[in-house]
Amino acid sequence: MTPGQPEGLDGVSLEVRELRRLQTLAEAWRLLAPLERPEEVYRTVVETAKGATRAVSVLLFLYRPQEDALELVAAQGLSQEKVGFKLRRGEGISWVVLEKGEPLYLADVTQDPRVIFLSGRPQPGVYLGVPLRNAEGKAFGVLSMDTAGGVGEILPEEEFWIQALAEAAGLVLARIEALELAKAEAARAQALLELSLALEAARDPLVMAKEALETLLRLTPYHAGALYLFQEGTVRPAVTAGRYPLGFTQLYEEYPIHFGEGLLGHPRLWEGPVYVEDYAQFPGALRPYVEKGLRSALLVPLRPEGRRYGVLALGSFEERVPYNPKDEKVLRLVAKRLEEALERLSHLRALDLSREAALKALGQVLEYRDLETKGHTERVVELALRLGRAVGFPDLEGLRLGAYFHDLGKLALPDEILRKPTVLHPDEWRVVKTHPQVGLEILKNLPFLPQTALNVVLYHHERWDGSGYPRGLKREEIPLEARIFAVADVYDALLSPRPYKRAWMVEEAKKELGAQAGKGLDPKLVAVFLDLV
Repeated sequence: MTPGQPEGLDGVSLEVRELRRLQTLAEAWRLLAPLERPEEVYRTVVETAKGATRAVSVLLFLYRPQEDALELVAAQGLSQEKVGFKLRRGEGISWVVLEKGEPLYLADVTQDPRVIFLSGRPQPGVYLGVPLRNAEGKAFGVLSMDTAGGVGEILPEEEFWIQALAEAAGLVLARIEALELAKAEAARAQALLELSLALEAARDPLVMAKEALETLLRLTPYHAGALYLFQEGTVRPAVTAGRYPLGFTQLYEEYPIHFGEGLLGHPRLWEGPVYVEDYAQFPGALRPYVEKGLRSALLVPLRPEGRRYGVLALGSFEERVPYNPKDEKVLRLVAKRLEEALERLSHLRALDLSREAALKALGQVLEYRDLETKGHTERVVELALRLGRAVGFPDLEGLRLGAYFHDLGKLALPDEILRKPTVLHPDEWRVVKTHPQVGLEILKNLPFLPQTALNVVLYHHERWDGSGYPRGLKREEIPLEARIFAVADVYDALLSPRPYKRAWMVEEAKKELGAQAGKGLDPKLVAVFLDLV
């Protein structure tokens, strides 16, 4: 040994000891680095430690923060059947190693009252435990070996080797955990994106809730979920998802929950998320639901536009689901997106109602100006839609809007022409023929009107034989939507009284419609229409 070089307790220089440690660490890293699953690392660590020493047992404990316990995740030797065993805080010598973050060597475990013997009886032996650390140096587990209950030997200098193995294991496990977290975050982000897209497309609140619940069950450990609504003072599930015990959902019919009862009816629920680890211990627990095995629950209220709408709830059966802030965060996030979707849907429905009211008012105005029979517009809309469905027309909404607006251009016609009870002069007829183009000019800049609707307005007076107006189109040159509408319009006009004619009988109108097939009207559409009426 070089004079002046520091020496360890075992007579080996600190420089040599550090070199040994680095060599051992490199060997351990080479062994563990290729592994991709935590279970593979656990198994390899204990098998390697057992095979390279004369230890009787090798144990690997990991700290579980949600339970505040050390769990035995892998073992070799006498205690290998104890995998899954948990040490509560302060129980056993491994807690000393974890909390101090330093290796611990005991020459005789029977002399330390903190030692817990997994065999159930004290037995002499040597103990060596070292902490596992993550990349930040924080201890999150303990690797230990002992000779209790058998014949073996653990030398103090073996601390370097097992410490290097634990160091490599800690870094590899930290890397795997980081990758798993990254994958989980990516999966969570993808699931939330898919949910957002689904909510954008959905128009049914219950379909929206189903999408939200299925996403939550993918992202949390809960077994089932439901959207609960308040109906006539009781709380009932409107949508369910996941795995329920047989007959559970029927309980709400047999034992209805009233506002103020149980967990779902608790007024405090509207203040924010509520978590219950064991429903049976909840002060307001309802016995039938306890008997069906309801265990843990996480609930959040839904308040679109500030109104009490319902409760989004997740639950587990038989098994407890420990509280996890991430579960609450994702539940809040999904509930928020569902609230936003419900608010948007409410606004769309309000717009739809306003539009429908405006359309009906417009139809009444046109009927008044054109002296049409009351209800003509709505009847023609319904007839056109029936014919459109029968022939599989894809844009029924565009057809409906076009039917409402078809004669809008007549608002620009003078009363003396529009209401004239006798035959029009050629100049007057030329003015009447302008109303489809006028209607198009009024409507073409409205962004909510599809081309289908504009085609109905412009071409509904074109005729199959080419004698119509304003363009003189014939046969399939005329857009299908305009041909569909024309059949319905002619039929209802024949049945309606006008200043210049009486209302025709149904059989007369059907006969006239047949006569127009191949002349003014599409013969195939007329045939389908006559079957409908």
